[in-house]
Amino acid sequence: MLVLRRAPGMGWMLPLAPGELRAVFAAMQQATGLAGCTVELDLVGDEEIARLNAAHLGCTGPTNILSFPAQDGYVAPNDFTCEGAADGLDAGPDAGPGDDEEPDDSPCHLGWLVLSLDTWRRECLLYGQEPVEHALRLLAHGLGHLAGYDHGPEMDEFTDAALEAGRDAGLAVLPAQA
Repeated sequence: MLVLRRAPGMGWMLPLAPGELRAVFAAMQQATGLAGCTVELDLVGDEEIARLNAAHLGCTGPTNILSFPAQDGYVAPNDFTCEGAADGLDAGPDAGPGDDEEPDDSPCHLGWLVLSLDTWRRECLLYGQEPVEHALRLLAHGLGHLAGYDHGPEMDEFTDAALEAGRDAGLAVLPAQA
């Protein structure tokens, strides 16, 4: 299950509708043996992801995606706030079922992902990446970290399997990787 939230004022910039994003993510989880596990995904801007990057990882500046695995004891921290809604999150006008909800008490809670929509969009422009493909790759990579993988060949294989499943979900026309 994907618990999807976005920071107030961010707008919906992803090229997949919330329901499509959930379906693609479910396909990624199914393909990697993580079906039924809960993942929280917060869509934020560069300012918030830079703050979280500094506070929790000691790194300066924004990044594209942060992963906070539940197995490492991470939960959405109390200091996660954005301007706007009292709880720091706002599902927005195009919200679907499960938006702006707390994660359930699923026995399999993988953790928390934070995606900077600003960085994602900038990387698409700077590196000529197709927006859907890049979003799916970042989410697959983040899911790999939640599953316990670190950078290296095993993470690459996991990311590729999840990405292929996302493509095969048939929810968007994606160019094949050469």
